[in-house]
Amino acid sequence: MDLADRNEVAPTILVVDDTPFFRQSVRNDLEKHGFRVLDSNHGGEARTLLAQENVCVVLTDLDMPEMDGLNVLRMVREQYPELPVIIISSHQDFSAARQVLRHGALDYLVKPLEEDELIESVRRAVDVHRASLHEAAAQREAQRRLSDLILLKKIGETASNGDDLQILFDKIVDSISLSANVEMVSMMLRDDDGNLSIAAARGLSTDIMSRAKVAPGEGISGHVLATGRPVLIADLSRDQRFHSAGDAERYKNQSLLSVPIRIKDRVLGVINVNNKLSGETFHVEDQNLLTTIAHQVALAIENFKLVSNLRQQARELEEANLHLVKFNKARSKLVCNLSHELKTPLTSILGFVDLIINFFDHIDRDELRDYLGKVHSESLHMEKLISGMLRLFTIDSGGEQWDWRSFSIEGLLSEAMNRKGYEINEKEITTQVEIPPDLHDIYGDPEKVAMLINALVDNAVKFNRPGGGILVRLENRLVEERPHVYMKIHNDGLAVPQEASEDIFNEYTQLGDINTEKPTGVGIGLAICKAILNRMGGLIFLEETDGEGTTFGVLFPTG
Repeated sequence: MDLADRNEVAPTILVVDDTPFFRQSVRNDLEKHGFRVLDSNHGGEARTLLAQENVCVVLTDLDMPEMDGLNVLRMVREQYPELPVIIISSHQDFSAARQVLRHGALDYLVKPLEEDELIESVRRAVDVHRASLHEAAAQREAQRRLSDLILLKKIGETASNGDDLQILFDKIVDSISLSANVEMVSMMLRDDDGNLSIAAARGLSTDIMSRAKVAPGEGISGHVLATGRPVLIADLSRDQRFHSAGDAERYKNQSLLSVPIRIKDRVLGVINVNNKLSGETFHVEDQNLLTTIAHQVALAIENFKLVSNLRQQARELEEANLHLVKFNKARSKLVCNLSHELKTPLTSILGFVDLIINFFDHIDRDELRDYLGKVHSESLHMEKLISGMLRLFTIDSGGEQWDWRSFSIEGLLSEAMNRKGYEINEKEITTQVEIPPDLHDIYGDPEKVAMLINALVDNAVKFNRPGGGILVRLENRLVEERPHVYMKIHNDGLAVPQEASEDIFNEYTQLGDINTEKPTGVGIGLAICKAILNRMGGLIFLEETDGEGTTFGVLFPTG
């Protein structure tokens, strides 16, 4: 079936021959089969046509004055390596055929040409050209994705090594500017008044950086701040939502991209980029990359606050000289646990990233997706560890906001058990929950109590033996003449010795040797439970257990 019958864009064939009759004959045959034909009587004119037209195949006579077919072949191979060349000669010459094929010709045809032979050779050349273009596009896409991975790795290393937040911001905007090939980058953070100010930028004047102040909903950055959603604009002059009044010089190609810097539901700021140096518009791939970078920035800000908080607490404890020996022991334990827990996923992340970088061309799409999935999973694990420590510090130091009210604990317990349903079934653990119908409501913050119950249920599953059981019993109880709700949670795993009943509630304490028996985590689950109950006026303790397993008791105040 001819190309024209398949509704495809007709491939353009360039015929180079110094004989007008031959050029016309070839044109007639090719156009009959749906090809578009350009012709030239010498190589110099062919060079001009190649620069102006989207040619798919070059047919050139071998013997021509001024610039013969071999030189045309060399010119094409040098300037357009993906373009196939078919050599045509007036005589069968094995030595000449071997020479042109060695220089990269796709075929060698001898005059007079049979129509079927010509069409078959040209069609094969068109298929080769399409395959070359597809491969080149795939290589460009692979190179772009590799560049994205390298940029993310660089951003991650910068965030991990930053001791000064401003230096960190400056390094990040430098990395974005160079790697994303843009003229302007600005990182804006929310200030104490809730407005955006520029924390770091490239391509903006000092005056603009110092004066810029954007309220939520104001302009593009304010819109991203208010909605928490990215904005990608291909042409600002045609976008009905925003206007570039006063910014015409800044937005040279009218394409820009703005993404939020956010942690969960909190928007910390906005990253803006515009004016690609290539003059191209921004695409979804650019948005995805910048969104990932913004997430790295958010983590870096949170981590910096965490480290600053840790250092401040360390200074206060050292200055007060309170429980110095115990603090040093806990700090050493923290370092050991953090080294153990963070090094494992970090080693995995670096391993997979190095594998992707070094063997990118040999990794198929499914393997790459699998590797990136593992990197993402390990990153979330690290984020969970760090977020847990930060939460403990804020609760313990009184910096957490509380939503005080009376509520039932039954729903929170049911949600916690359902959340661990997969692990419970996988370990074939039996569960028994006992709740009296007249159970009192407790008084506290439902979100904090949910965190506490989730931690206790998680421990009961994690430290249980396969085929073991979990018992949860709730009851009303008077303690010092005040009503409480008592919760008992027992698991059939290893028993915690009574002599460790105080230590297990201390920060960063876990039983077992760190190299052989240490479970997953840094030992903050029970410490968070204790901090929450201290704030509520409740109590958590280790109860004596007959036989195997471990039992925790919890007292929740009701008012």
